[in-house]
Amino acid sequence: MASKTNVLLVQSLNFLLLNLLLSTSLVVVHCFQPIVPFTAHRRPSKTLLLSSITDTTDEQPSASIISGPPAITARDLTCSFDGGNTYQLQSASYILPRGGRVGLVGRNGCGKSTFLRILAEACGYGSDSGKARDNVPFTGEVECPKDVTVAFVEQEPPSPSDITVSDALLGVTDKTSKAVSSGSMSVYEAVRQYRVASLNAATDPDAFSAAATLMDTKDGWSVMTKADEVSTKLRVKQLEDQPLSSLSGGERKRVALAAALVREPDVLILDEPTNHLDLAAIRWLSDLIREKKKMTLLTVTHDRAFLGDVCSSILELDRGTFYTYEGDYATYLQGKEERLANEDKAYAEAKAMYKKELDWMRRQPQARQTKQKAREQSFYKLEKSTKPRVKDPTLELSSEGQRRLGGNILKMRNVSLSFGEKKILQDFSYDFNKGDRIGIVGRNGVGKSSFIRSLTGDQSIDSGTIELGETVVFGVYDQMGIPFLDEEQSCLDFVKERVEAGSGKTMGEVPQEAMKMLKQFQFPRNRWPERVSMLSGGERRRLQLLSVLAKRPNFLILDEPTNDVDLDSLRALESYLEDFKGVLVTVSHDRSFTDTVTNHLFVFEGNGIVKDYLGSLSDYAECLIEQENKDDAAARPAVSKENAPEVEDKAQRVARMNSIKKMKKDLARIEPLIEKLKGKAVELQSAIDNSSDEGWTVLADLTDSLNKVEEEIEEKELEWLELAEQLEALE
Repeated sequence: MASKTNVLLVQSLNFLLLNLLLSTSLVVVHCFQPIVPFTAHRRPSKTLLLSSITDTTDEQPSASIISGPPAITARDLTCSFDGGNTYQLQSASYILPRGGRVGLVGRNGCGKSTFLRILAEACGYGSDSGKARDNVPFTGEVECPKDVTVAFVEQEPPSPSDITVSDALLGVTDKTSKAVSSGSMSVYEAVRQYRVASLNAATDPDAFSAAATLMDTKDGWSVMTKADEVSTKLRVKQLEDQPLSSLSGGERKRVALAAALVREPDVLILDEPTNHLDLAAIRWLSDLIREKKKMTLLTVTHDRAFLGDVCSSILELDRGTFYTYEGDYATYLQGKEERLANEDKAYAEAKAMYKKELDWMRRQPQARQTKQKAREQSFYKLEKSTKPRVKDPTLELSSEGQRRLGGNILKMRNVSLSFGEKKILQDFSYDFNKGDRIGIVGRNGVGKSSFIRSLTGDQSIDSGTIELGETVVFGVYDQMGIPFLDEEQSCLDFVKERVEAGSGKTMGEVPQEAMKMLKQFQFPRNRWPERVSMLSGGERRRLQLLSVLAKRPNFLILDEPTNDVDLDSLRALESYLEDFKGVLVTVSHDRSFTDTVTNHLFVFEGNGIVKDYLGSLSDYAECLIEQENKDDAAARPAVSKENAPEVEDKAQRVARMNSIKKMKKDLARIEPLIEKLKGKAVELQSAIDNSSDEGWTVLADLTDSLNKVEEEIEEKELEWLELAEQLEALE
């Protein structure tokens, strides 16, 4: 009898241990550094407590990687906007380490922007006027040390009507507030006063002299220089006298980003920072962040190239819980796959154990002994752990049912377009062919959006002709969002309208097709009656993409399609475009996306010049860097005669190594270009073989295009051979 009792006791203890392992809330993925207890840090002075919680000093936040004293500590954050049906955060804790470079990822609507707002407002952002601007319903605790300054750039910054860009760059949030203060008068307020005094220097020289003296005392000159540099790089310098309310959304975003960078904060929190930035500005921002070694970064971004450039770890928000992955985005994808596999394995093991314990429960009498009751309690805990993991909805876009596209698609002949003295196009000609995948590249304001509007006829041209084929159906994704959107309309009614207008379905088929598309685009049934105004920025973008594809277009025009879109949706869109048989024209500064979906670029250089670049956006970015390096080298002063021989020897060695490095890079760049050109030649040859019914004109155009491509292949192969010979001689 005693032996039987001991066996039952051992079984109960083993079961309790297994249950403890399964129910633990601490999840660490690829975490190679220890999590430091809260007691290891000095008690911060800024604390925001929104509910009475028990003391958790001895607990450790889940999924935190600590490389030094914390910049911000978040404990037990819980947030729900619908009374608990869906949680953006659920008892979530995280330590943001000082000097960390963290990319926050997660599906649209999961709560990424909400988490950033909670952190920023708890650390003082938006509280200059004494109250937080956003009312985010959450409980928990956020701590920020007294010596840490925080700057936050929102996804959609506000636009107060009484603030100029110049004031905003110096931290002024409204006319009643001073510039960012760190004492009786901050350096930013000194710069602001100097700028005002300089405008009235002739009439009030004493005030100007006093302001200049204050600039000397506060070292305001360096701040003013910094403000000028940042505003120039982000192209807001020319807007300094304008009120924020008069700016476009993109201009306000660049102003907010510039203001944050001028402050040089200890912690920089960025929500989609690359939106509305051109390629040069994104590269400059990446370089600046990498240079600021001591600055802590927490950013939400869809731009995988930017994410790889500036972040050394990934923080995932999934179903209200944080998971940390050390490394780049590719490491995160691998780590997440391993985590989910481990969760599925643990679930399977718990389910098998549950079946055994359920059988034991059914065989036991009603009156139970104490040891049996302990096992019974463990059974109920195990029962909770056997609930299956909620699977992430997968966005699967299908190109089935795409409309037929004829041989005559769209022809532009000698097209010119100008706005006053500003030339957008000058005598531009191009014939769009089936399978064209074109990326539109150029700095902001050069005319990219005007060009794509001219394709659809929404922008009239000054001269030339644009001939549109009869079978062409445009699908246009506008970076400004959904046009003519009724904010009070439900999601289901919105999709019904789009399906009815674009798909050719009968009235009876429309509701069923609308519900099918909502499911396909990851909108659960309980969200269908919700007003569009209740959707997150990313969910609106997904709804916009749905409305575009509902038309079953064969000529897709995507203007900044990656803005505010989560990374899972981006991969699904890339997969869809891979199988898309029509024409694709996209404007995007996202290097990873553009490299994946396009095969050549239209580079808008300004003054009406557009060049057809056969290569990727990353290739083009490298060319820009090389050109800048050449310009810098040309601007350097000449070497003095005294040290010329010694410097020449060293310079020759450096030049030789640089030449070898450049040649290898050029060879690596040319090889895929040749392969792309050969692929395009095969496509054109196939089109020629199948164009017997299209007419002589189409055949002539295709033959001409094939000849040009074959000439380019010959040129690239010759260039490759010459480089290979030169490299062999140098090595």
